[in-house]
Amino acid sequence: MDTLVVESMQGVVGLKPYIPALKELHKFTLRWRRKMYIDHPNAEVLELDPYGILAYDAIWALAEAAQKLRSTEISQSGLMLYEEIMKSRFKGLSGYCQLRNGNKLPSRRFEIVNVIGKGLRRVGFWRSETGNITKESNSPSTSHDHEGIRWPGGSATIPKRQLIQMSSKILRIGVPTQCPFKELVNVVHDSQSNATIFSGFCIEVFKAAMATLTYEVPYEFIPIAQSYNELINLVYLKVIDAAVGDIKITANRSLYVNFTLPFSDMGIAMITPTYQNNNIWIFLKPLQADLWLTSAAFFVFTGFVVWIIEHPINDEFQGSLAHQIGMVFWYSFSTLVFAHRERLLSNWSKFVVIIWVFVVLILTSSYTATLTSMLTIQQIQLGSNDYVGFHSFVIATRNINFDNSRLKKFNSPEEYADALSKGSEKGGVSAILDEIPYVKIFLAHYPAHYTMVVPKNPPSTNGFGFAFPKGSPLVADISRAIVSLREEGKLKMLEDYWFSYFSSNQPSAYMNQDSSSIPSSLSVKRFGGLFLITGISSTLVLSIFFLCFVYRKRHALRGFVTEKLEFLKGYIHYYLPTLLRNH
Repeated sequence: MDTLVVESMQGVVGLKPYIPALKELHKFTLRWRRKMYIDHPNAEVLELDPYGILAYDAIWALAEAAQKLRSTEISQSGLMLYEEIMKSRFKGLSGYCQLRNGNKLPSRRFEIVNVIGKGLRRVGFWRSETGNITKESNSPSTSHDHEGIRWPGGSATIPKRQLIQMSSKILRIGVPTQCPFKELVNVVHDSQSNATIFSGFCIEVFKAAMATLTYEVPYEFIPIAQSYNELINLVYLKVIDAAVGDIKITANRSLYVNFTLPFSDMGIAMITPTYQNNNIWIFLKPLQADLWLTSAAFFVFTGFVVWIIEHPINDEFQGSLAHQIGMVFWYSFSTLVFAHRERLLSNWSKFVVIIWVFVVLILTSSYTATLTSMLTIQQIQLGSNDYVGFHSFVIATRNINFDNSRLKKFNSPEEYADALSKGSEKGGVSAILDEIPYVKIFLAHYPAHYTMVVPKNPPSTNGFGFAFPKGSPLVADISRAIVSLREEGKLKMLEDYWFSYFSSNQPSAYMNQDSSSIPSSLSVKRFGGLFLITGISSTLVLSIFFLCFVYRKRHALRGFVTEKLEFLKGYIHYYLPTLLRNH
């Protein structure tokens, strides 16, 4: 058939005569192609179809009948020739040939074919004697399993009527040309090729979502140099079939079009200059006063316990009174930086030091983490004289507990940076409040001097979505595709690439902070368990040490006590009566 006719029959399912792939047919096909190539070297070789093969067998039957009539020298009248043809019994290219009532006996099987692309696909057989449809993968005509039916657009599943209609035309996808953030949508006209090039994060997400569909939907991008509301109106009026770009999902727009699930981050973030804390006493703030005092007390207590245990047996803990007092303080506080070098001889003192070093490790780690957070966390306090910038019109319509007269609108990352560098005092702004995708793009341009802070109880947003006319079946499928891309991590990969594309293709390192999570100073309550463990351990060891000391010195102590008791007894016997008489 003509190519245009085949293309108009996409998805059609029909029957064709089944011709077994016999050896005779294979040999004849080779001779046919060779002869066609010799006789018509510059023409396209005509392939044999089932009807041509049946025609060849019919000519063969006529030739055999004529041959028989000629050899018997019988009159070659039409009636005699017809009767001879009816008697024909032979094996032709189409199989066993036998005529009945002027027709070849019907084949037992017909091929069920599916028109797709520029050709046919075999999907099964129909058996004439049973009327059943079967899939016979062991058929001599094929060495592979039969394929399933393909619907218009290449879908393996039965599509809805709207999708069949879509696959027969090219969808017109509107793309806004006025997006100042080129990482999201970039429309460039190439004067040399006279073609319009569409790129950006939103465009690539749409392409990736369309590529995951199980059916083919041809589409083309159309540049729209109008506002976003007018772009939505064109979708509503069905002037275009969809809109793709940094189109925000709003309740008002949803009255006129259907949006897919959002493919961007949802939420509001703030851009501020990098904060530097110049307080010279900030190193004291990680710990509250009660924790400082408790820690110092346990340092001294631990040093005293170690000195008590080591003093009788360790020369390093002996000497003058000043040396021993200094050793108590030195040994305990040297564990703070793990600089203690004195060799311990008693296992009891080693046990006390092990527990204490564990406590010191946790204290120093917590102190370091809190101090680091205090030095790096962005503490934002906007006053009544501060101005806030924004890009998205959504921000201006939300309740952000800020005077609208203090809001300034900007249209590009460069304008953001200029306003922030000036500050509110010089006609700029103190911070930028905008949707997270715009904030990330800005930080990709200026990663060194600014940071992102998530404000407490930020205004909610619905993110970016693709807009389709009401009732479009593509909305659900594209939404599922977006969910799949997000789960597979492809959305994150596209975001990392495009949000850093205009900054030398290097991923930006920004700080995602929550201004409501400014770290507070640590109190003794948070470490009560640690101090309880080390206190009980040291006290228990000290008690055991004294008990052991008393046990070892029990004989000397018994003599000492006996001596004192005898002295007391003599005093009472001789001196106490005299003392009483004198009084």
